[in-house]
Amino acid sequence: MSRATDTTRPKAAADLEWSRLLAALAQYCAGATGAARLRALEPSESIALAQERYSRSAAALEALALAEPVPGQAIPDVDETVAHVERGGVASPEQLAEVERVLAAAKALRAYATARRHDVPKLATVLASEPSLDQLLTKVGRAIEHGGHISDAASTELRSARNRVRNVRKSLLDKLAQLGHRFNDVLRDGNHVERDGRYGLAVRADAHRHVEGIVLGSSSTGATLYVEPPAVTGLTNKLRIAECDVEREEAKVLAMLSEALREQLQPFAQAYDTCIEADVLSALSRWAQTCRGIAIAPDEGDAIELRGMRHPLLVLQDKVVANDITLNAGAALVISGPNAGGKTVALKCLGLAVWMARSGIPLPLQEGSRIGWFKTVLTDIGDDQSLERSLSTFSAHVSNLVRILEHADDSTLVLLDEVAGGTDPDEGSALAAAVLEALVSRGAAVAATTHYERLKDLAAQDERFDNASVGFDFDAMQPTFLLTLGIPGASSALAVASRFAMPAAVVERAQSLMSEPSLEREELLARLQREQHAAEAARRAAEQDAAKAAALRREIEVQRQDVRQKERRKLEREHSSMMQQVRTARAELRSQLAAARDSDRDTLRKAERAIDEAAKVVAVGAPIDRATRRQPQGLAEQPQKLTVGMEVWVERLSTIAQIVEPADRGEVKVQAGLLAMRVPVSELRVPRRQSPKRKLETKPTKARTPPQAKPFRTSHNTCDLRGQRVDEALMALDRFVDDLSRAHGDEAGFVLHGHGTGALKQAVREYLVDSERIADARAAEQNEGGDAFTVFWLRS
Repeated sequence: MSRATDTTRPKAAADLEWSRLLAALAQYCAGATGAARLRALEPSESIALAQERYSRSAAALEALALAEPVPGQAIPDVDETVAHVERGGVASPEQLAEVERVLAAAKALRAYATARRHDVPKLATVLASEPSLDQLLTKVGRAIEHGGHISDAASTELRSARNRVRNVRKSLLDKLAQLGHRFNDVLRDGNHVERDGRYGLAVRADAHRHVEGIVLGSSSTGATLYVEPPAVTGLTNKLRIAECDVEREEAKVLAMLSEALREQLQPFAQAYDTCIEADVLSALSRWAQTCRGIAIAPDEGDAIELRGMRHPLLVLQDKVVANDITLNAGAALVISGPNAGGKTVALKCLGLAVWMARSGIPLPLQEGSRIGWFKTVLTDIGDDQSLERSLSTFSAHVSNLVRILEHADDSTLVLLDEVAGGTDPDEGSALAAAVLEALVSRGAAVAATTHYERLKDLAAQDERFDNASVGFDFDAMQPTFLLTLGIPGASSALAVASRFAMPAAVVERAQSLMSEPSLEREELLARLQREQHAAEAARRAAEQDAAKAAALRREIEVQRQDVRQKERRKLEREHSSMMQQVRTARAELRSQLAAARDSDRDTLRKAERAIDEAAKVVAVGAPIDRATRRQPQGLAEQPQKLTVGMEVWVERLSTIAQIVEPADRGEVKVQAGLLAMRVPVSELRVPRRQSPKRKLETKPTKARTPPQAKPFRTSHNTCDLRGQRVDEALMALDRFVDDLSRAHGDEAGFVLHGHGTGALKQAVREYLVDSERIADARAAEQNEGGDAFTVFWLRS
């Protein structure tokens, strides 16, 4: 840390209300230790440390977005315990109980981070602790009970010693009960009393000679003596010896646990730090969730671009105005406008943004913002007049400006509120302009609020300077708090005075005393602000109209999709019904064919052809089929390479088909169910995600082959499709499956498709795989006819 930073930071912290911000953040902590760390947080001195803090906060926000926020716990302060043990001291039971709480919290954090090491790997590093500490946790947990009491399970010797104490105490109380019964006629106040660890009987003073023993004391009135009989003295001494044994064993347990802690003091201290850090990260993520903030990593640049920035201390209030603020090193932003309009708020937003980014604190702004690396923030905000130091307001400002000029360089952000104010306007504005020029020449990034016209003009003449203004709504007579870059703002002092109930006569008189150029300037700037306000209102109205239109379009689209889905479901029902009717008609027709005379067969054949024509209406690629098919989610561009067997989406069919022949002259042959056709390559799309299809087994497996005898091929269970086109063959196969199903139940069937180009074989096997009526299918084995056949089993 540089000497300049040491001397200037307290002033900047006070001006920016840094401690107030940290106190607000600390309220989100679960425990006092985490809150204390947050309240003591200071901006990082190196960009590497600042970026490390950013990565931690970003990881915590990422976990929050996954609905698995970093668990913050209230951790006891064990700094004194660690220091005491490190010096060789023995921890007390209460201190060891606090150590156990820290160890348990560290273990829970380690488990949390490990479970999310793939989703948020940074947390696995930040929340890590030494696993061997679990052994120390077990030792302490077994020996120390909740509340800081040493458990009997701490050691065998301690358990034995405590048992002896219990036994001796019981014997002692039994003896006192016996003596109390024996001397009941001379006793007062029950059977026995305890005085300073000694036990005796409360005997009347006039009858003490009836009870032998040591007099332990007397009552305040002297009417009662406390006598320890000889039989009790021996038991009391024995009890004291047993209690000393217990104390000695307890001391041994505490020494042993303290030594175990001392041996792992460094990993324990790291685990303790991890628990506090977890509470801080939990608090920062909760703060970010509340203010809709994001983590920003400071970069090595020299520019600040804040998008939608809201003041961190005002962000939880209703209707806080978000502003865009841009500032570069070697440049100055001159902010003007009415008092109470938000000029100082804009200054503090810049300073707090830099410090928050350096500290890893999420900022209430929008994505796209960036914050360069500014090592020093120098400020002159507020009134530093001092009676003790004989400083007026102006003198205090000048003193601060001198200090700022001494330390400013190209890594400095300078924030000046009412620069060089509190003196003669002409001299003050000249001094202010000279100071700003000097700071910009040193390479500093400068933001200054002012009412000086000279500074507003300077921003219009020097390219290193930019104007900005906070708005004032002259219709509502109140500030808008909206910062507008590029134009100066009117001071609007008379309007502000009217807003605060200044008598109208006084305001009118003040206006009459103003010079003509000043009035013209104020009127011009006021008109600019009105136009700006009107433009902003129009923009907001346009955005609202656009949002309403978008919402209406979404609603219409939802309704249209709903109508489409209803129509599609209706078509699907009709399609399914028609398919069932076709199958039923085929079955009935074939039954009649088998029983018909030769004279009736021609009529029945005509009926069969009519049924086949009806079947085409609901076949793959037909209008009804295309209407009921859904386009797959997410289609890629046109395929770069086409291969036989590849699945593609065919636009004209509105379905997924398979390429069965290589591309030729810009066209390719595809197969979709019973339909095969050539289509232009330009109409094909590749689905990004293709649902896996059940593959045809090339060999039978025990798991899939039905538990019946090995299939035997005959003429009646074999369908010969050789020489047929794919669409004709699949229709013939469909009829064959119907016939086989009626005649033979769940018997196996064979399809003879041959080898050829492989298109027919592939289409047949895909048909069998996709058919709901087929239980299983595979390529025929060598002794069953080989790969020229496909064997299938009907579903029972």
